[in-house]
Amino acid sequence: MGTYRIPVRAANGTTSADLGLEVVIKGSYKMELTTPNGLLSTDVTAGDTRKIELVVNNSGTIDLTDIQLSAAKPADWDVTFQPQKITSLKAGEKAQVLAVVKASKKAIPGDYVVKMEARTPEVNSAAEFRIAVKTPIIWGWLGILIIIAACGGVYYLFRKYGRR
Repeated sequence: MGTYRIPVRAANGTTSADLGLEVVIKGSYKMELTTPNGLLSTDVTAGDTRKIELVVNNSGTIDLTDIQLSAAKPADWDVTFQPQKITSLKAGEKAQVLAVVKASKKAIPGDYVVKMEARTPEVNSAAEFRIAVKTPIIWGWLGILIIIAACGGVYYLFRKYGRR
């Protein structure tokens, strides 16, 4: 990287001309957004939050500045980043970022995609996370209690009105 001067000479039998060209090589921009272990899926209970560790890797040969973090998320979800912005990242270095994902209380159990993105004026990188929403445990216990109550009711009816 740097500035290089290239002398150019054109000549024939009677005339010649010299020219100095200047080339400026800056480097290449390349950035990757991932997790420390490469896993791009997690789960969360509806209405709860999940913290996801992210790594922003400057794999280019030039420093990156003003890295903005953002997310495309389902409706009524919230995604925040800590830190929200990386001011500078030298070539070959990595920065740790914490993404806090809050699922909607009304989220239906299933898989959702949250696209997280790191962007600079020169380059951007995105990662799509698959987040499985689970139902709160209280509903499982409530279902078990309803089944037990129904079985108890049937048992009571058979005992009371059984063979007569």
